[in-house]
Amino acid sequence: MKNRPKIEEQYKKGNDIINYVVYNSTTGAGEDEVLQHKIMGTTETAHITLHPDNTINFRIKRSKNALETAVRNNLSGYSPELSVRVKQFITKVRPKI
Repeated sequence: MKNRPKIEEQYKKGNDIINYVVYNSTTGAGEDEVLQHKIMGTTETAHITLHPDNTINFRIKRSKNALETAVRNNLSGYSPELSVRVKQFITKVRPKI
């Protein structure tokens, strides 16, 4: 069976959608956290994965600009209000992107 998300959150700003998803890690003990940007909810531009060992992968599918800007600005303008987990995620990844 596919690794199902433990947590799924969605934030919107116009045509931009940012998904925050938490999975049990397949590579070690703990959780993988993913912040993914999509345009119109269907086309992924990029995503950032934070692994349990605090390594970060920034995977670019089309462009990193929208996701990078959103993270640097604490998802300003996105709604609903950010969860505590998303705020913690941003605090951890912002200095490394």
